[in-house]
Amino acid sequence: MIFVNTPPHELLFPIPFQHQPDIVLSQANPVQNQWYTLLPTTPNVRIYWIYLSVAATGETLDVRLIIDGVTYTIGGFAATAGTVYLIYLGAYGILYYSTSTVMAAYYAPLDGRSVSIEVRKTTAAGSGTITARVVYAKR
Repeated sequence: MIFVNTPPHELLFPIPFQHQPDIVLSQANPVQNQWYTLLPTTPNVRIYWIYLSVAATGETLDVRLIIDGVTYTIGGFAATAGTVYLIYLGAYGILYYSTSTVMAAYYAPLDGRSVSIEVRKTTAAGSGTITARVVYAKR
C-alpha cells in the first residue's frame, strides 16, 4: 500500500475527523440559475449526508460538488415539492439523488482535502424555498 502526499505523522497517528455543526440552508425566493453555497471550500472534510428539498412543485435542481479540484454535478433533476432528496457520489464519479432511505445502507462518506457544495434551481416554476442540510466532519 502506497500513501501519496500523507505526512509521516498521520501514518502513525492519524488525526480523527471531528463532527461539525450541520450546515443548514433555507433560501427563500431563490433566483433562477444562481448557485447557493451549502459548504464553502473547506480543507480536510468528510461529508456524511447531503439532504436537499424545494417547496415549489415543478422545479428543476442542480447540485455541484467539488472535491480536490474535481467537479461532480447532477443537473436537471425534477424535484417534487416537500420531497427530501439524498445526494450521493456513486460509481465512476457520478453524482446521484435518491428519495429512498434504503440508500443510506449503501452510502459511503466523501473525503477530500478540499471540498465545496453548491445548489441552484434552473427553472422558475415558483418562489419555493430551497432547503438543504450537510452533515460533515473535518480534521
